[in-house]
Amino acid sequence: MSLANYIHMLYAQGHYDEVLDSAEQHEWIAQTLGDRDTARVILQTRVYVLTELGRYAEAETMGRELLRRAVSRAARAKASADLADVLVRMGRLEEGLHLIAWAMATLEACPRDWRYFSSMSSVAEPARWAELYELAEQASVADRRLLDIDRNRRIILDTQRAESLLEWGLRLEHVGRLEEAGVRYRDVIALTRPWEQPEDDTELSDQAMVHALLACALAKTGSFGEAEEKAVGAIRFLHAAGRRFEARLAHLAYGLALRAAGDFTAAARELTAAEQLCALAGAPRHQLIFQFELGVLAAEARPSGATGHLAAALRAHAEQLWRLRLDRVAMLRQARRRVQLEADHASADAAAQTDPLTGLANRRGFDRRMAELETDGSPAEMCLLLVDVDNFKLVNDGFSHAVGDDVLREIGHILRTECRASDLPARFGGDEFGVFLATDLTTATRIAARMRTVIRDHDWHKTALGLRVTVSMGLAPLLPGMTGENLFATADKHLYTAKRAGRDRLAA
Repeated sequence: MSLANYIHMLYAQGHYDEVLDSAEQHEWIAQTLGDRDTARVILQTRVYVLTELGRYAEAETMGRELLRRAVSRAARAKASADLADVLVRMGRLEEGLHLIAWAMATLEACPRDWRYFSSMSSVAEPARWAELYELAEQASVADRRLLDIDRNRRIILDTQRAESLLEWGLRLEHVGRLEEAGVRYRDVIALTRPWEQPEDDTELSDQAMVHALLACALAKTGSFGEAEEKAVGAIRFLHAAGRRFEARLAHLAYGLALRAAGDFTAAARELTAAEQLCALAGAPRHQLIFQFELGVLAAEARPSGATGHLAAALRAHAEQLWRLRLDRVAMLRQARRRVQLEADHASADAAAQTDPLTGLANRRGFDRRMAELETDGSPAEMCLLLVDVDNFKLVNDGFSHAVGDDVLREIGHILRTECRASDLPARFGGDEFGVFLATDLTTATRIAARMRTVIRDHDWHKTALGLRVTVSMGLAPLLPGMTGENLFATADKHLYTAKRAGRDRLAA
């Protein structure tokens, strides 16, 4: 079993202390071995555990590091959604909604593979905590063809979706929309019934949560006997596994079954236990759901004018909270518009800094990066490579300007291909290129030498019969105390050294 799978298994089984005890060491091992994907997944699991434990400040710090490490679009969207989950739970709703909107906008450009649906499942969590149930439901629906190959993943995603639907149904019931609530409860039953019986011991922990959700939905649809049976078993297992917050749903189901049987004292005990588990987990929004059920119980147990007024007050309060929920739906729409405007602005800014012939950064983009070297402080490692096409005037005069454009376009393609994500290639003059290499001089020299060789050995005959293209290069490292102007002057001096030495060479 891989390190990442082992850590995630501990998390899924609720062994949070074991995850925190071993994850940091395992993450270090993965980084030492150069396995960045495993290290990232372990860090992600640590974020999940700290979030579940209510240690939000630590979770936020690690969540931002996770976002910094993300490379692909889907990974960045997932990390953004995971960080949004932390911020929403902390009450920083505007920041959280902005991250949700950004994640959704990013995912729109992603292929609909399992990475996409994994990221969308992460979007569902903060959406549920922000009571954006419509979005949570949308984000929870995955392509069944992708999930059929992985039973465990299907159980997890169906359980998350069922939990969101159950909470949605409870809130609808509290504002008097009983028919809509019933639809959600029946959807919960349909989602959880297939997973009642585990195939092996690894699914026992998931089964307890399935039973808790199913028991709640059964109690809300009148199947009190079966609800009680499943709830009692789930309570026992979840408490033994230390998954106290999840046990709140089993206590709710048991309390509802006891209330239906007329045992109001025992029902109050179970509903109070559920409410207290929410308080321990720092989940005041969930507390309100159980406080409402306790109020309804009090009105049923001791019907009077006073308890009638109490029930009416609770319903009015629930309706006010529902209106606030609708305000958050509007806030998300505004956040999505803001993200779209930011994307449009960034796209326009990128277009203004892009050379239309080669697709590289243009002189404006080159100058901006040069200026950033002075405002960023002292980057850990940075080198500037200047590239000139040898005798480019002869190419234009001897083959045509159209061929010259093809040469510049192909060199731009080669430079971009040989660069890493952290590097920035640019065309800042006619046949003049510059590449900011985010590495040390030794590595930069190796990269530059490879670029020169690839350009020289390229099949230029396909561009024009008899065409031969070489480049001269000057390379300089950014040293402490250097300005951008100093760096350019040093690289330019080395470039002319290469030209005077006969061209088609690198001077560093």
